[in-house]
Amino acid sequence: MTAKANLPSASFPVRRMDFSFAQTAKYWFADDPFMSHFMNNLSSLFPYGEKFFVDSVRAVRDQVEDPQLKKDISAFIGQEAMHSKEHAAYNDYASEHGIDLERLELRIKVLLEGVTRITTRKQRLAATCALEHFTATMAEQLLQREDLTTQMNEPKLYQLWMWHAIEENEHKAVAYDVYQATGGGYFTRVVMMAISTVIFFGVIGWFQLHLLRKDRQLFNWRSWGKGLGMLFSLRNGFLTKLLLPYLDYYRPGFHPNDHDTRHLEQRWRQRLGFEGH
Repeated sequence: MTAKANLPSASFPVRRMDFSFAQTAKYWFADDPFMSHFMNNLSSLFPYGEKFFVDSVRAVRDQVEDPQLKKDISAFIGQEAMHSKEHAAYNDYASEHGIDLERLELRIKVLLEGVTRITTRKQRLAATCALEHFTATMAEQLLQREDLTTQMNEPKLYQLWMWHAIEENEHKAVAYDVYQATGGGYFTRVVMMAISTVIFFGVIGWFQLHLLRKDRQLFNWRSWGKGLGMLFSLRNGFLTKLLLPYLDYYRPGFHPNDHDTRHLEQRWRQRLGFEGH
């Protein structure tokens, strides 16, 4: 009994969420097709993307000896499973408006099955570290940028994205710590980041064009101008702001916790009513 009492608890909790997205406005982000589809685009990556992350970490879990990291791996798996579940539920909103996110999700499934066939466990874990860095830095932007998040006009989708953003930052170091604990080196880490970057932005661009074309908004130049300004403006673009954190990943001594978001996470946990953790 005493030994059990002394076991560490996970550094973050697994929150059981149950969102419903029925009766949600089609253009829920700033009443704008481009930005609404950009967020829909991101959502389509998560159900199978986060399964890939979980599988990559789970494949080497038996090599991890640190008790705290073992606990955090279990919590990481729990959080990612919940993200996959809720982003699958997101499809209720999409199907209501004739937006076929399930087809895009299946394309991600096929892509990641192909990646799994041609890579080693170490390479898949390094790719997970890279993509977790993307999701954590994008999530940090959401938590910081109320000029953007206040344009989410649907409370249910706002809560989904802010909850997800908190948790991406809570567990952002787990895959990286597992990679280091299992002997992962600098070269594989940065090569897989470079490859993952090309694939990630290639998929995002492809899916964005697909969603706008299917919605007959491909030539809505006003929406393109508004959306590209939000994403790429030199001063405050959502993606532009990711450049420096992205480049920091290539630093030899990099660690995800170098980007300290603990106070930001705590502020948002209080705002969303998550007691304690």
